[in-house]
Amino acid sequence: MLTEEHKIEYENYFQSNSDYYLEQMAKIDSGKKFTFNIAAFFLGIFWMAYRKMYIHIVIVFGIIFAEMLIEEMLLDFGVISYAVYETIDFLSMFVWSFLFATLSNGLYISKTKKEIRKILNENEDTKIQNELISKKGGVNSFAPFILLLIIIGLISISSI
Repeated sequence: MLTEEHKIEYENYFQSNSDYYLEQMAKIDSGKKFTFNIAAFFLGIFWMAYRKMYIHIVIVFGIIFAEMLIEEMLLDFGVISYAVYETIDFLSMFVWSFLFATLSNGLYISKTKKEIRKILNENEDTKIQNELISKKGGVNSFAPFILLLIIIGLISISSI
């Protein structure tokens, strides 16, 4: 159970939807490994960008890129037909959405705890702690749009 002081720190970090994330954190802390985040299910990496999970986006991009390369190689070498390739591609979209939905809260809360702990350990002044927590947390409304532009740019470059 969070103390009132720690609850305020987490509310300060989460900012929008803090009640939701405090509830998810309580579930995870009580032993529930996976919780379902509907926004992450539909928005995936755009949700991550909105929640400032930039390192996670890079990791996911790397994994998805590796998956795409393997699928392309299997297709090019004739191991799978184009119909199978399309089926795998279609199914992987649902698998990724499900993974985003079930893992996102845990990843976000883990990131949150780590960042808050670091801020509290590195700063003794409560005012500075609160400012840094607020700045480090919250959301970035522009990040999903920037990510979309990056993806459009990568697609444009790859089709040349």
